Amino acid sequence: MKVTNNSKALQGVHSATGVVFLQPGESKDVDLTEAGHKLASRLDFLKVSGAAPKASGGESEKEALFAKLSALGVEAGKNSSVETLQKRLAEAEAKAKVDLIAQLKEKGVEVGDDVTLEELQAELAKHQ
Repeated sequence: MKVTNNSKALQGVHSATGVVFLQPGESKDVDLTEAGHKLASRLDFLKVSGAAPKASGGESEKEALFAKLSALGVEAGKNSSVETLQKRLAEAEAKAKVDLIAQLKEKGVEVGDDVTLEELQAELAKHQ
């Protein structure tokens, strides 16, 4: 979308790739984030033309990661990045898998290493 700086000073807007600076009177085509569009549109000295970008689904992905972590008993900070949450989820799932395999072995059930966490949980539920 096109952003024009109508002020007498250098201005920055938040794009998908970082902050883009505009000289006074300068117009640029900028790929604004949803938040960047919201912020730039509030300022009288910036003219933003084009439709507001839609949410990328990052928040819904983040919420899904929080839900999965919570189900595994792991708490995560609300300000955690998606990458951090994904890493913590992978670690938590690996630990849960090891724990479930140990519990199944205690019950005399042998399982391979290539089974999923869900399969292990279902197998343990059968033997309880």
